[in-house]
Amino acid sequence: MRTAIVSALGIIFLAALIHITAVLSLPYLAPKNAWARVSALSEANKMVVLPAASPSHQSLPLMASDVRYGVCRFNLDNGPVRLSTQILDDLWSIAFYTPRGENFYAINGRELKRSQIEIIISTRNEVGVKAGASLLDEIEDLVVVDSPVREGIAVIRAPLLGPSYAVQTEAALKRGACTRNLPGSDFNR
Repeated sequence: MRTAIVSALGIIFLAALIHITAVLSLPYLAPKNAWARVSALSEANKMVVLPAASPSHQSLPLMASDVRYGVCRFNLDNGPVRLSTQILDDLWSIAFYTPRGENFYAINGRELKRSQIEIIISTRNEVGVKAGASLLDEIEDLVVVDSPVREGIAVIRAPLLGPSYAVQTEAALKRGACTRNLPGSDFNR
């Protein structure tokens, strides 16, 4: 009897271990993850406004149809990247992800308290070393994001206040930029 209980517990433990391993390995094995999809949409350091989501088409996983998205696949191999965008209301947000989908920074319109945002994405201390005080003084309320990775994705999430706001929201996203061109700095080598 005791052997049967030990065997049953061993089988349950082994099944749980296999299940957990399978679930945790799926993000690494998925061929159409967000990183692969964004990489196919655009080159690095360029802002792309994604088409509106519908039941039959989503550019990224789990997109909402009442939200418009702008994405920038950034690459810091040649130095920091500047992300500029207009923020129309408190519900807008900007989130930064590693290629594996790990979120390392997020900010929303309510926290920003302004309609135009300038973000410098860099590796730790790279902005202070390369740009010096001139760039940091030039742009009021500059946000500096220290990235733990050299490549990643910035996602601007712009919820619609109603269907009539779609054109205005998409126009604001299209005015956004993601570039290595940082005026007043020696980033442009």
